[in-house]
Amino acid sequence: MEQRKSARDALIGAVGFCPKDAIGWLYAARGYYKIHDYHAVIECVAPALRNDKTRREAQHLLAFSFLHTGQAEAAAGAFFTSINAGNDTDWQPLVELLFDNDSIKLT
Repeated sequence: MEQRKSARDALIGAVGFCPKDAIGWLYAARGYYKIHDYHAVIECVAPALRNDKTRREAQHLLAFSFLHTGQAEAAAGAFFTSINAGNDTDWQPLVELLFDNDSIKLT
């Protein structure tokens, strides 16, 4: 089984460079989300989560990417953080996730 390339390596291989700032990484994450490469999204949002201008959208993408990769507990925590960051629409997926996974508790 071939090991998956990191998002950074894939970007360098495909376009010859990778983003230099949080906004660039957020755009890369959006692109990966659009093609359903959720593991790459999780990698790309890390720099965007550390920037005040990009944190809110990055947290939203992180939560859904965790959900799409089957990481329900991480998704619940990420949705909770996303709601606290101002993404009020993330209440619905959080509630649905908690209904579907009785073992997950937000403490």
